[in-house]
Amino acid sequence: MNKSQFSEMLKFNRGRTIAAAILGVPIFLGLIAIIALFASMSSSLPSLEQLENIEPKLITKLFDKDSTLAHEFFVEKRIWKPFEEIPLRVPQAVMSIEDRKFQSHWGMNLWALPSVVLEKILKGTKLRGASTLSQQLAKNLFVGAERSYVRKIKEVMAAVMIEQAYTKDEIMEFYLNQVYLGGGAYGFEAASQQYFGTTLDSITLSQTAILAGMLQRPEGLRPDLKPKAADARRRVVLHSMCNAGYISQEELEESLAEPVISQKQTGNTGKGAYFVEEVRKYMEKRYGESSLYSEGVQVHTTLDKTIQNAVEFAVDSVISNLQENLKYRHGRTMRMPKYLKLSIDTIVVHWDSLYPLFKKEYLDPDTGGIRFPDSLRYRKLQAAAIVIENETGAIRAMLGGLDYKLSKFNRAVTATRQPGSSFKPFVYAAAMDNGASPSDSVTDQPITIPDPLDMTKIWRPHNYDFKFSGKMSYRRALYLSKNLPAIQIGQRYGLRNIVNYARKFGLKSPLSAVPSLTIGSIGATLMEMTSAYTVFPNGGTRIEPYYIESMSTKNGELIEKNMKEESIVLRPTSAYLMVNMLKDVNIRGTASKVWGSGFHHPSGGKTGTTNDYTDAWYVGFTKKYTMGVWVGIDSHIPMGRGHTGGDAATPIWIKTMKVAHEKLPIQHFTMPKGITSATICKGTQKLANDLCSEKESEIFTLKNRPSEYVNPKDLQTNTKSSSRTNSFQSGNDRKRDKKRARKVF
Repeated sequence: MNKSQFSEMLKFNRGRTIAAAILGVPIFLGLIAIIALFASMSSSLPSLEQLENIEPKLITKLFDKDSTLAHEFFVEKRIWKPFEEIPLRVPQAVMSIEDRKFQSHWGMNLWALPSVVLEKILKGTKLRGASTLSQQLAKNLFVGAERSYVRKIKEVMAAVMIEQAYTKDEIMEFYLNQVYLGGGAYGFEAASQQYFGTTLDSITLSQTAILAGMLQRPEGLRPDLKPKAADARRRVVLHSMCNAGYISQEELEESLAEPVISQKQTGNTGKGAYFVEEVRKYMEKRYGESSLYSEGVQVHTTLDKTIQNAVEFAVDSVISNLQENLKYRHGRTMRMPKYLKLSIDTIVVHWDSLYPLFKKEYLDPDTGGIRFPDSLRYRKLQAAAIVIENETGAIRAMLGGLDYKLSKFNRAVTATRQPGSSFKPFVYAAAMDNGASPSDSVTDQPITIPDPLDMTKIWRPHNYDFKFSGKMSYRRALYLSKNLPAIQIGQRYGLRNIVNYARKFGLKSPLSAVPSLTIGSIGATLMEMTSAYTVFPNGGTRIEPYYIESMSTKNGELIEKNMKEESIVLRPTSAYLMVNMLKDVNIRGTASKVWGSGFHHPSGGKTGTTNDYTDAWYVGFTKKYTMGVWVGIDSHIPMGRGHTGGDAATPIWIKTMKVAHEKLPIQHFTMPKGITSATICKGTQKLANDLCSEKESEIFTLKNRPSEYVNPKDLQTNTKSSSRTNSFQSGNDRKRDKKRARKVF
């Protein structure tokens, strides 16, 4: 190498060094800046643990007994779909319009950045798009939607981290399940079901393009609300898919010819709203809000939609008629036609507008209005109902009020009301379980009971009709719902004993061992009463009622499964004696409307009506179901004369049970071992013979079956007893009893 060559080489190396210095220093400084920026932002970027455990919020689904979707709980309505179950045309549609380089880039598209920056500099517009799917996912999961350079840098960094942690298929799965697609739907599966009423693997190519197009403006491109805009965007997506080689020209033309059709948004129907709310409260209390609203739990409940719909229809129709009758009754009682100068029919038709005016002008004491007793004033009724499957304890239907939207207070499980005569079966059950028979006699006559705490006070209870029927069997006293015999039987078998049995039946409210307990002066919920009555058709066993059959995670792992909880309340023979007696209530007693309606499935039950018609009850059962019904007014105000359990509550039971048993065969109650029958002389507990003019068949336990035949002395004694008792039925005595009826200690 000569001197000139060496000199030229030095010049060249010197130039390279200067050039390297000029270019390298900025690059070096840029790298330092990037490292510093990354370090400063590292605290706000997702950690490795967060990246490896991405848990999107999923829908908790409630299914009825037939595994049909009944309700959904969610913050974000999302149905997770694994990538291998997603049709290929879905990611193709998304990539064609959002990120064609998705399969090749490493989290960001460098080639798209210059055009975005140039547009920002030249036009002064906001930073737009150019985000890869990975960047969009990072924004949704970790960064947020704020538009700024700092946010964009964070987004890119998070996207690169996501690309390092997951495969392309996994990223696509996250994206397709994570993105918002309007109407509260997150992810393509939820959106497909919401807008097209079918699963993602069943929608057409055109519908796929509609969903992919919505990524640009989810609410503004909804096919149900903005079909024209959705169609225009769909066309862009389809052409883009064709240009990218994902679909053929023929497929493009066929899809473009397909009209934009979507189903209207209906959401949950609201059926069984009180039932659903009880499930929600249980889940939230036991597992917390996170499990309820975001973990995708699958809840299989006991709800029977057919019975639930029947309950709601029955309550609506019966209460509507009762409310209409109240309007006529109170309108006439308060002389509204006279004061308003309108016919009663016109007043009733326009009641909602006329009654408030009438009340303000004529009933308000401040304006010198007419004074009417509160019991005569108009008020709105409420109702509650529960249906329980006897054999399992499954709650098949529940109604806690007339309208969940207006009142979320659940009168079926929360309201404590006096059950009145519907409590009496517990008194008779205690008697049967302690050796009594349906043919045992009790005298329906006036009784006076002193207050053990104040001997100057007495209680003179009375029957509903203020009449006395003399000597009668337990069976007849029960189906006629006589108060005085029930009180005497309770005292005969021990009031504390009655309390103990009521507890075994499942009543949880405070119970006092006082005579008025026997005619339902205590408080109980409809749930308690309905569950208690299942003891009779269940042969003496009480099964704890429940709402949830099972719960599982989104992956199908079992969280909870119902385990039957049973307790023995009565002997099987005692339970059957009660079933047989309560059947008479539905045939010839206070609930005879059941048999008279044409519902002839074997059934039993008991009505209940409290003082001044404040509460109306009917709890009845068949072999399959037990249903409890309550009708009343929230403020414990009397409904008015005639609103008995037989008139107000029983019709709801009948309408519902006719639907519930429509496809069921006739099922008779199973007679247990130890029960026998005998023909006895009516009014006695002895076997009938030729001396007996009135005979009847009765059932007994083997131990209590009569062995002696009736004799003349028995018949004579029975006649004298009836004669003495009937003497109490004079008009003066009835007037006296009515006056003293209010004096209750």
